[in-house]
Amino acid sequence: MNRITPILFIVIASFTIQAQEEPIQVEIVKDSSYEFVDPFGKQELRLNMLDLLSGPALHVFYERVVDASNSYGVSTFLDLSDNNSSYQNFSVNPYYRFYFLNRKDFGAQGMFVEIFSSLASVQSDIYGSDKNEFQVSLGMSLGRKWINKSGFTFETFLGMGRYLLNSEDGNEVHGRIGIALGKRF
Repeated sequence: MNRITPILFIVIASFTIQAQEEPIQVEIVKDSSYEFVDPFGKQELRLNMLDLLSGPALHVFYERVVDASNSYGVSTFLDLSDNNSSYQNFSVNPYYRFYFLNRKDFGAQGMFVEIFSSLASVQSDIYGSDKNEFQVSLGMSLGRKWINKSGFTFETFLGMGRYLLNSEDGNEVHGRIGIALGKRF
């Protein structure tokens, strides 16, 4: 029994000494793999190549990125043909976009829903005479945007809007379609 007492004393003392050491610290590392990383900036310029090639018309977009899921911007459309081959002669289109399914590093890309309005000068054909009238419209588009590691963007979209003012020739619905190339900066 005398031999067990010193051994028991040593074991209890060693546990007491270990219990008095500093506590173990746990460090929590934040996983930011799904957060918005913006290496190119929050502004983007795009040109709708579909309008340029089929028109000829110039359709330029400016977009400001709010965060990985939201952006807003304005586009300007100008028909460059002599015979006014487009229904719209000129338009200014403010829009707001909601991006979703974009688990990539650059944010504000992937599938989007766009709500837009249009302030446009449109051509109406009333009884064979061409007449320009001012129209205001609201509409929605669906599309997809891709961005590469250099900041160049490619997007496709398709949408439809409805003119709010009474049109003299009954054209109340207009389409919005595009294949656009751009650069984020």
